[in-house]
Amino acid sequence: MHTLEQLNAFIAVYEQGAYSSAAKILNKSRTTVREHVMAYEDVLDYPLFEIQGRKAVPTDKAKQLYFYAKVVEKQNLALFAQSQALFNSDIHTINIAYDVVVPIALMARVESEVLAHYPTMKVNWLHRTRHEALSMLESGEADFALMPNRGEIFTETDVTWQTLGDIKLRCYAGANSTLAKASLVTMASLQSETQYITENFINMNMRFTQVSPRLHVVSNSDLLCELVKHHGWTAMPEHTMRSYLRAGDIVELNPKEAMVGISIGLNVFYPRGKDNRAEFAHVIQWFADVSRDYLN
Repeated sequence: MHTLEQLNAFIAVYEQGAYSSAAKILNKSRTTVREHVMAYEDVLDYPLFEIQGRKAVPTDKAKQLYFYAKVVEKQNLALFAQSQALFNSDIHTINIAYDVVVPIALMARVESEVLAHYPTMKVNWLHRTRHEALSMLESGEADFALMPNRGEIFTETDVTWQTLGDIKLRCYAGANSTLAKASLVTMASLQSETQYITENFINMNMRFTQVSPRLHVVSNSDLLCELVKHHGWTAMPEHTMRSYLRAGDIVELNPKEAMVGISIGLNVFYPRGKDNRAEFAHVIQWFADVSRDYLN
């Protein structure tokens, strides 16, 4: 029977591609990590890696085994998180990291629910990138993160999530721009103009949102919209642009090819075991309930 140490060593070497890199991640010596992997191979009776220079290349059997090993690793971490949740102290503050694409009205409604049920609760809303938000969940600096879904099976850190719905993206430009006055907008015309894009879309490597080679990255959605009023174009959620559309400062573009009505999923991420506490479980439920009014 394998041990968790052997399993963790196998996963680390598989993901890092080298024993030395895996040793740094696990905070162990290279020799110790190698011994754990070798012991695991003895249990399995087949090799897991082939050494090619400084690289540890997974065998075909290792590739088949990795997914199951990862599931066991996550289940073990979930068990630990849930057991620790039983000993948490009383909750006085909730820290929520969020992306700029999240509807402001949605967050305001959730805060109203929190304060209605827990009047003394302090709620902090922290604008962060996805990487920052998930790192904060892992370190305990944040309790929840409202972030777009990358479409991957595993997240970058060991957290869980609940899907809230979809945010629809559309293309927009200033009312007096060349694109707004064009009789036909194409992908080629979008590529010829400056595109303003949120920082998280860049950090998440969401290729379908990156059209123009001239990308200007903006962290703040209000600033992004103000810039688009005078120059270039952007792909943003409908709810973000409504006030600008009503004011006539910005118009919606309808390119004849892609980028029309593309949807991205919005999730609420949280550490495993967080929903064992009634206060946090309620917040997760309020996110789900309120999202029905703002997301597709």
